[in-house]
Amino acid sequence: MAAQEDGADLGERARSPRVTVLHRTDVPATADQLYRLRLELSSWATAVGVVGDLADAVILAADEAMSNAVSHAYDGTSPGTFDLHATLDAERAAIHVTVTDRGRWQEADPDPGPLHGRGLILIRTLAHEATFDQTATGTTVRMTWLLA
Repeated sequence: MAAQEDGADLGERARSPRVTVLHRTDVPATADQLYRLRLELSSWATAVGVVGDLADAVILAADEAMSNAVSHAYDGTSPGTFDLHATLDAERAAIHVTVTDRGRWQEADPDPGPLHGRGLILIRTLAHEATFDQTATGTTVRMTWLLA
C-alpha cells in the first residue's frame, strides 16, 4: 500500500525542523473557503513529507469533513465557522486531522441526488481511524492515519 511506502522514510524527514502542525481557526463555513484549505493542507502534507496516496487520502477525507461543516452545521440564518487542525505525530508515526464546527446538524436538500450522503463513509474508508462527536455545541471529526 502506498501509505506505508510514503511513511517508510517519513521518520527521517520528520526529525528535520519542519512545520508539523497546521491550525486554522474560525474559518468561515462557506464553500469558497474549501479550495484554499485544500491547498494549505496539501502544502502542509508536502512540507512534512506526506505524499502520494497517503496525502490524497488525508486531503480528500479532510475536505469531506470540512464540506460537511459547510453543508450541514449551520441553518443559514447566521454565519458559522469551523476549525482545521492537522498534526504530524512523528513519535507515534501518525497523522491526525480534526475538523470542528460549532453548529447543529442540519439536513441538506431532502433529495440531494445520488452523489450525496457518502461523505462519512468516505472518511471512514480513507482514514485508518475516524470518530464523529456530535453535541449541542458542534461536531468534531477526528481522523488518524498510521504511517508504519
